[in-house]
Amino acid sequence: MNHLAANTPSTWILPDHLKRKLEKHPLGRNLFITNIGRYPENTAREPGEVKASPVYTLLYSAHGKGWLEVGKKRTVIKTNQYLIIPANTTFRSGPSPDDPWRLYSVQFSGLLADDIYRYLGTALKPHTIPPLVGRNAQFDDILHHLDLMNNIENLLYANFRFYSFLGTFRLTVFNYMKHGAENIIERCITLMKQQLDKHLTLADLSRETGFSASYLSALFKEKTRYSPIQLFTSLRMQKASQLLRETDFTVKEIAGEMGYPDQYTFSRSFKLIMGVSPKTFRDKL
Repeated sequence: MNHLAANTPSTWILPDHLKRKLEKHPLGRNLFITNIGRYPENTAREPGEVKASPVYTLLYSAHGKGWLEVGKKRTVIKTNQYLIIPANTTFRSGPSPDDPWRLYSVQFSGLLADDIYRYLGTALKPHTIPPLVGRNAQFDDILHHLDLMNNIENLLYANFRFYSFLGTFRLTVFNYMKHGAENIIERCITLMKQQLDKHLTLADLSRETGFSASYLSALFKEKTRYSPIQLFTSLRMQKASQLLRETDFTVKEIAGEMGYPDQYTFSRSFKLIMGVSPKTFRDKL
């Protein structure tokens, strides 16, 4: 069974070695995303923290309803409502069975995280906000740039965008300038995300986009500082991270889901991108 079907959750987890870089960076240390996810309505997931984590968690329902459970208290979160869960809080959350939410979830930390929490509301109760044009597009843009591998410029850009995204929860008017047609890199990334369980090559990308392999390679290195296949490997490892976090599949099974011939080849690729082995990654959850 292929578990990489369309409309599955899209998530990203900050590797430990990049977290250490951001904590030391003069611009990155103030506020940075450690975990981010978009969960469509048809996704029966229950995001939460079974062990208290030193990060804040933003839950935003763009459509439908869900619930948050802290201790014995359960709170309903409706369409166009959000709340922020304090750091070091154990919680569970999930979709309403009759009207499941489209959930946008972000965990964040940094020197300004406490101030952001106080700014957006400290009470563990839902805040109702207007549906603003561009808010969800900003979220997608953040995810898009976090996907662009271990590039500190992309990490900083995504976290700068996160400031703007958070600002939409307090503004009543928000103007968002959408870009025009997707550029070549975005087209390639879309193709990559559709084939994460395949052994995609540069020749495949060249054939499907109509651009030469040499041109694509040069363009990616200029814009992202990485080759197309390095980026594709990063996207696959982020998906593998999601499977390690949210399923009970063995490392061997996940290697198969990601199109790797064996778990050893997969484990080497995973450690190269995430900084730890798949087993160590899962043990730390």
